[in-house]
Amino acid sequence: MKNLLLPLLLLGLLTDCTYRPKEKRLTKFKNEHSQILESFYKKTNDTIEFKRILTDGATSKIQSGYIFLDDNTLTHQKFSSVQQLTNANIFDSLKTQFKADGFAEKLFDDRDVMFVQIVPDSAMDEEDASGFINLRHNIEEEIDARLKTNNLGEWFAGDMGAGANMLFFVDDWTPAMEIVMEVLREENLLDHVLITKRIATAKNEWNYEIVYPTEYEGIFNEI
Repeated sequence: MKNLLLPLLLLGLLTDCTYRPKEKRLTKFKNEHSQILESFYKKTNDTIEFKRILTDGATSKIQSGYIFLDDNTLTHQKFSSVQQLTNANIFDSLKTQFKADGFAEKLFDDRDVMFVQIVPDSAMDEEDASGFINLRHNIEEEIDARLKTNNLGEWFAGDMGAGANMLFFVDDWTPAMEIVMEVLREENLLDHVLITKRIATAKNEWNYEIVYPTEYEGIFNEI
């Protein structure tokens, strides 16, 4: 019996061990205090254009950009312009103008999906990789519990690919985003995470808008 206790103890320790990424690969995009108030979308051929209103509490701006898939089905997000706003009282007129220009809050009526991806270090050994999986389980369980407690959504999928991937159905985006950011902040992961919003364009067709970091331009790999 004693001979079995040590392996079981070691297995338990390994199961509980987590690995947190150390490389801050997203720091140059980080703007934790900037919040997206509203987003609007328009689809032209295979490209999704977006306009979104952001604020950091002191200043506001409009980010205009586009999202597309390359030949390897990787999502690319780029900004075409960023306009600083001097008057926050024009939000309603801006939204009216966006809609007049063919933009909409949704391109297809579907339940919102939030995709959270913890970006790994460029190199990890097997023990690190095992701990990284445990980290994903811990984070998705905590987010799932808080979303459910507040009737804001729930976890529905997770896997390991380009990062530690976690997907959640969301019923009220802004408060759900606040909860997810709260968990990631508590876990010191805001320098290591991409948060995206699934933009459905038809039944079983979508792409992803990278909503955190709010300044992010580049590639997102959902695999």
